[in-house]
Amino acid sequence: MLKPAILALIRQLLTVVGTALVAKGYIQASDVEPVIGALLTIGSAIWSVVDKRSRQG
Repeated sequence: MLKPAILALIRQLLTVVGTALVAKGYIQASDVEPVIGALLTIGSAIWSVVDKRSRQG
C-alpha cells in the first residue's frame, strides 16, 4: 500500500516542477504529461526490480 502513495506524491511533485518549467518557458505544456508518465513508468520498473532483488537476497 505504500508504493501507490509514494508514486502519487512523486507524480504531484513532478507536476509542480513541470508547471514551473512551463511558466518559465523552458518546455511546452503539451510535453509535461508524457514526460511525467515516462518518468513514473521508469521509476516504477526500477523500484519493482530493486524490491524483488532485496526480497530474494
